[in-house]
Amino acid sequence: MIDIRKKDPRYKRTIQRRNIKNLKQRTKRKRRKYSIGRHLRRMKKPYATFIAPRIFSFLENPDETIFFFNELIKKIEDLYIGGTLYLFVIDMKDVEKITGDALMYLLTVMRNTRLNGRKGIYWRGNFPKNEKISYFLKSSGFLQYMNTAKCNLVHTDENIQIQSGSLIEANVKKSICDFTNKKLGTDLKYSRFLSNILTELMTNTRDHAYNENNKFDFCWYVFVENTNNKIKYTFMDNGLGIPTTVNKKLTEKLKENFKKEKEHSYIESCLDGKFLRTETKQNHRGKGLPEINTYYIDGKISELTIISNHAYYKKNNSSDLKNYLYGTIVYWEIDKNNLKEEQQR
Repeated sequence: MIDIRKKDPRYKRTIQRRNIKNLKQRTKRKRRKYSIGRHLRRMKKPYATFIAPRIFSFLENPDETIFFFNELIKKIEDLYIGGTLYLFVIDMKDVEKITGDALMYLLTVMRNTRLNGRKGIYWRGNFPKNEKISYFLKSSGFLQYMNTAKCNLVHTDENIQIQSGSLIEANVKKSICDFTNKKLGTDLKYSRFLSNILTELMTNTRDHAYNENNKFDFCWYVFVENTNNKIKYTFMDNGLGIPTTVNKKLTEKLKENFKKEKEHSYIESCLDGKFLRTETKQNHRGKGLPEINTYYIDGKISELTIISNHAYYKKNNSSDLKNYLYGTIVYWEIDKNNLKEEQQR
């Protein structure tokens, strides 16, 4: 039977007003649901809010980003000793730039509290207001380790999402090499050097980065991002750091005691390869960083950057940082323009 009311203009306006009202109520409920302040009030637990730096990146804003994480780690350790139940809120709404290194470090800090039995710490956060940065966060693979809604998990063909492991993971190396060859239009022969770099970094993490004094569990992380002109690679571990674990000369130890030795000089020396820096003191070891430096000199990779403890290494722009990073970050790029020039020769 046909409903005669549907043809009445007044009835149509009533339905329209009701739909608009319902939409506003649904939107209001949704905003209330994802409001951090309301969530904190409902949990009725003590909490601490940590505001991420606007430039959330070790590569571009090292001291401020390291300070942020050190404050976070210190708070975790204090709470663990006191046994207090706490909610940690990571506020990213004003972040204007994020790089993969900061997300990987945040991930390992959060995972470490769970793995070490610190179940009294709960984590919450929000997305950046900048839609482009928010999309990067969602597509980076960071959220796949979190308890988040499926709608926040974004998959893209323009990156290898954050991967982690503890050994030499052949499947991770293969996926990165295949991704690189696909984006560059090259074959397996080209990406051998990339496989060598990843093997050396994974091996060094296993052999040198960790002992019983380490703050974090044994694990490495890697993230790869494709852009118009470059492919960017970031490898990270949360071990003791290169300046802490390298084999040192007697004169260096003496200078270090008097705080006159610059930590970035250890990384420069490791890359140079003239002095056996490996703790094992075996001639067949300690060739990883010199080999990576060779690829940099030959032009296979560019923008090589290494951050470890106080050391910040970048060609002709190395320095010691004010704040101390627990671990090591190695970043490099493949320049697509350089590759085209080589192919044209």
